[in-house]
Amino acid sequence: MFEVVALPKLNQLAPTLNSTLLKIIEEAGELARATLTFLPYERLKGSEIAELSVAQGALAEVNGELLDVAQTCVTMIFVMEESYSIEIAQLIERHLDKLENKGYHFNKNNQYRIYTEGNYKYLALPKLDLPEVTLLTTVCKIQEELGELTQYLGKKAGASGENDTLKEKEVVIGSAEELLDVAQCCFTMMYLLTQRYQVDIDALVKLHVCKLKRKGYCK
Repeated sequence: MFEVVALPKLNQLAPTLNSTLLKIIEEAGELARATLTFLPYERLKGSEIAELSVAQGALAEVNGELLDVAQTCVTMIFVMEESYSIEIAQLIERHLDKLENKGYHFNKNNQYRIYTEGNYKYLALPKLDLPEVTLLTTVCKIQEELGELTQYLGKKAGASGENDTLKEKEVVIGSAEELLDVAQCCFTMMYLLTQRYQVDIDALVKLHVCKLKRKGYCK
């Protein structure tokens, strides 16, 4: 059994915050569509899904879209480390403190961090103990976090001429925190799907990275 899901830095892409917002909205829409396709099978057991190829395909599509949404966030966070001087270690530490203050339980023995392995830099986030969470609530939560990210890049940055705006550094830090929140939603749901339906997340992440390589996003 894997310990934590970790996603790589895409060293062949150079997204901006605005392009990242558009990409997450695109991927979140595809996740919503995949979720609606899987909903008729949501109450089945893992063993029952394993016997239905259409259910297996729908579940794989959901996991693939969760990975794509999370990857978009993680990629921009790494770019922000290089281009905006964001300290990712401190960002993750504040994120974990916030989760703990909200009463979310997670395994504190695992290391949630950025790390380098081979040609890749990875980011790992915790599995939150939230058994009541569903795919639909996850899709809704992602939309909520996207709304907050959009606020930072729009109203709080004075994009429409607002007078009461934040400083650029505050906008950047706030945006990074919202990106991490979106990624956390995806990571948590992937962990829960693994638990509920015996999904092989290790295999899915390897396929995900292979897809990224084929597209030329990383080497």
